[in-house]
Amino acid sequence: MGKKVSVLVVDDSHICRQLICEALGRDPDLEVVGTCTNGKEALEAARELRPQVITMDVEMPVMDGLTAVEHIMSEVPTPILMLTADPRQQAPELTCRALELGALALQIKPSIDAGPEAWNLSREVKLLSSVRVIRHIHGKRRPPLPGQGGTPAPTQSMGMPFGVLAVASSTGGPQVLFRMLSELPADFSAPICIVQHINAAFAESLAGWLANSSKLKVRLATDGEQLLPGNVLIAPPGQHMVIPFRGRVALRPGVERDGHMPSGTVLLESAAKAYGRRTLGLILTGMGEDGADGMLAIKQAGGLTLAQNEESCVVFGMPGTAVARKAVDHLVHGDDIAGALVKLARGDALPAGR
Repeated sequence: MGKKVSVLVVDDSHICRQLICEALGRDPDLEVVGTCTNGKEALEAARELRPQVITMDVEMPVMDGLTAVEHIMSEVPTPILMLTADPRQQAPELTCRALELGALALQIKPSIDAGPEAWNLSREVKLLSSVRVIRHIHGKRRPPLPGQGGTPAPTQSMGMPFGVLAVASSTGGPQVLFRMLSELPADFSAPICIVQHINAAFAESLAGWLANSSKLKVRLATDGEQLLPGNVLIAPPGQHMVIPFRGRVALRPGVERDGHMPSGTVLLESAAKAYGRRTLGLILTGMGEDGADGMLAIKQAGGLTLAQNEESCVVFGMPGTAVARKAVDHLVHGDDIAGALVKLARGDALPAGR
């Protein structure tokens, strides 16, 4: 048996700490190496214990969870799972800001009366333990990449502005979407459809958080809604979002594809059928393979495909799979995605290759 995953539990409630520890203790692959009652203690414990994963409460005395995430991710980067009350009773930014600051996932606290079995943390914690996190200095852009400038690279263009942008995104993706949507102009010429894997209870909160940062109109999609320039539609939980024909989206029940519903591949494949060579596909950071087959469908239909590059990904799983299947035309740093999309929307070219 391999080494256990070490976990630091942070919550100001004694009962919650106990329930979390009991829930994690049920899994022989996990080990709680420490508990903390506030963010200040959590920062000190993260420095000393170097846990593989931290579960973090949001509202705590002395130092709240969001402040703790910001400090931890800038000093001792660690995969963080935020545990919070129902986000529908809070401002969207209260929970989703944790993602902006570097937390990897969000999960709702069950009722205290439900017992440790209701917390269901083991799978998420083990998944996050395998993620390679990077130092997260909030508000600071990366420096220019070595070798930029000089002789221009060969270029490749779609030949005309694209008709729809279809996006598949998972772990680490909300942060990239936040930056992308905050930087796109209000007159961006194409509708955007997004599948973001996230705990279902946080879907509305995510849409509100992204909408508050963007000049575009961002919301959860409804069945039969029009695809209009300047509009961003996010797939709601528990349904696949598809483009049955140009100008409309549909929400359909079904089975999971690549382990997910909504599925990025389902969206991207439908976009390829509806828009053909006027389709632009984008796959962002995330675990697993979702979206890779959809990217391939777009390439085969004559469209263009972009993927977030490994350097800027929290997890290169989804983009890496798409690259392995030769379904990606361009790899783009997460900080540069909005700029690349603006160029393509004007019909301009991007540097060829990766």
